[in-house]
Amino acid sequence: MLRSLAIRNFVLIEDATVDFVEGLNILSGETGAGKTLLTQALELLLGERAGEGLVGSAGDDAVIQAEIDLSEADIEAIPESVVDLAGLREGQVLATRRLSKKGRNRCYLNDTAVNLRTLQEALGRVISFSGQHEHRRLVESKYQRNMLDAFSGDGGKKTLQGYRRFWEDVRSAARELETAQEGRRERKRESELLQFQVQELSSAQLSVEEEESLLREQRRLSRAEELLRATAEAATILRSEEHGPDVIQGIADAHTRVAALEGVHDGLDQAIADLAECTYVMEDVARRLHSFSDTVQVDPARLEEVDSRLGTFVEMARKYGGTVEAAVSYLEKSSARLHQLETAEEDLEGLRNRHRESSEAASTVASELTEIRTASAAVLEKAVKMQLEDLGMPDAAFCVQVLSSNDWADLGEGGADKVEFRMSANRGQDPKSLARVGSGGELSRALLALKAALAGLERSETMVLDEIDAGVGGRIASAVGRKLHELAENNQLIVVTHLPQLAAFAATHYLIEKTPDGDGTVTRLRRLDERESLEELSRMMGGEPGEVGALAHARELRDRAASGLID
Repeated sequence: MLRSLAIRNFVLIEDATVDFVEGLNILSGETGAGKTLLTQALELLLGERAGEGLVGSAGDDAVIQAEIDLSEADIEAIPESVVDLAGLREGQVLATRRLSKKGRNRCYLNDTAVNLRTLQEALGRVISFSGQHEHRRLVESKYQRNMLDAFSGDGGKKTLQGYRRFWEDVRSAARELETAQEGRRERKRESELLQFQVQELSSAQLSVEEEESLLREQRRLSRAEELLRATAEAATILRSEEHGPDVIQGIADAHTRVAALEGVHDGLDQAIADLAECTYVMEDVARRLHSFSDTVQVDPARLEEVDSRLGTFVEMARKYGGTVEAAVSYLEKSSARLHQLETAEEDLEGLRNRHRESSEAASTVASELTEIRTASAAVLEKAVKMQLEDLGMPDAAFCVQVLSSNDWADLGEGGADKVEFRMSANRGQDPKSLARVGSGGELSRALLALKAALAGLERSETMVLDEIDAGVGGRIASAVGRKLHELAENNQLIVVTHLPQLAAFAATHYLIEKTPDGDGTVTRLRRLDERESLEELSRMMGGEPGEVGALAHARELRDRAASGLID
């Protein structure tokens, strides 16, 4: 719902704010007062390209700003990318467009700067504009298809929802399949490399424990001869087997020399005890040194084996991380990755099956949707034709074409169908696309007829109607007024008109007037109270200001509209 519209320094409008209400909002004014400025400002806010000369004389910028209440249904209708970009939520949103004399345009949704297309995609889903030959959504095939789907009722809605689930699954599978296929060559190359590396590392059978054990063994084997020679010489020094002088005998002799003096002097007793202990210790060390040769082997062949094995450890560490521990970790990770790559082909086949099955299901449901739309189209044609007759177009022809394609490439989020509304206003003319209907009034009444036929089936929305009264008057004008009144029960309507039969139904009435301002002229907008509204109705009916009879006639017209008796 459009809550308010503020316009500043836009052509002749210096500063105007209009607060709109639910239901039927009527805007009227003298010819040339500037009614088109208001609709032009709304067009710019909805994404129309800005021309030159739109910025007024009161500054360098013109500002058009709307405060809009978004419902949950509105949020669902706006593209998800726009919702995410601007952080749109249910509730109020502030939409702003700023025009500069230098030609620069800036657009905002709340505090987020957006481009013109984003502004159009956001507001174009919430506000429908019809008038001045700019009929926006009404001439879009997608919007026409959405209207037909709404007319189809719950059956069409559920079928469309089911189709979209399959369609989204097809798109998801297609994206995943494309990604998987694009990486297939790279995966093959990676798999071949990993197979070689895993085979090499697995064959090496590395372990940190084995490396440590081999290093110890290598130290022993590489110095085995030195170990044997040194231990034998040390053992001989301690205890000579040839009864020559040795260390142990010398210690024993020293102990014998002083042992007889034990107990004579306290200071000597400890030395005697230490010599005795030393003799026993050296005897033990000598025995161990003599027997050490039994545990040491000189084995060049084994040393060669150990060196070769350690060479493998060094080579694997150099290639896979710098240490044996890193190489072992690399093997574990590479094995896991290789398994993942090997199962990727199975996943690829699964994606192909999923894509095929979802595509078949989507095609089946799309065909069902086409049948529902085709059946609903015939009923909608009759309903709109009846509404057009009520709106003063008895000779109008209206048809709904459902153009379907069996080519999968032509399927979209809305199914296999392109929907086109076609109309001719006069007898004998072939119906043509609404996009080629030249009259803004005819298009506005077509929109009104469609909305009346769809009353209660669509979400509530804001509709801006200009030129809807073009070429009508009298009883037909009253019929148009009644339709607007009925439609306004579930929608917000903003209608620019010069007909009192329409203005009489207003929930709120606004006057657009041009007034002198110093050396220039400005356009002002103001909300009318009850008395002012009657005076404006009187003027629209041709009455003079203050004319009692005209005011009474205007009051009668308003009362008859309120009671539903206007004809």
